[in-house]
Amino acid sequence: MSETPSCTPPKTGEFSWNELITHNTTAAGDFYGQLFGWKIIPFRAAEPTAVLPPYHLFTTETNPMGVGGLMQATQPGTPTQWLAYVVVENAETSLAKAVELGAVVILPVMPIPQVGRIAVIQDPQGAALGLHELAKPSA
Repeated sequence: MSETPSCTPPKTGEFSWNELITHNTTAAGDFYGQLFGWKIIPFRAAEPTAVLPPYHLFTTETNPMGVGGLMQATQPGTPTQWLAYVVVENAETSLAKAVELGAVVILPVMPIPQVGRIAVIQDPQGAALGLHELAKPSA
């Protein structure tokens, strides 16, 4: 019998997730599968959201929950890129503070079932970063 790996949720200010946004998910999945041995599996949310494009997880034998995500770029000019997310206590508050400090909003706060709420900013130097308010535990 195999053990299920235990995960300690990241704390505020720590990186929580990485996802690859690309115009060719098949080629990207093949590349990272061959490079690192990652498996690509579809993510199926318990409460699907029509707003999101299909999403896949990069998984490993030791981390079936996923080491990162893979999704199709939705805008024609979007560069292929890795996007990291940092945990915040409150997505709206952190987004407002980022804007006050000179950031540009790329994606306003939106809920993601089972994940929490996210937003994406571009910092004053031009780097993209995701903000991630973790999902609240079910009562």
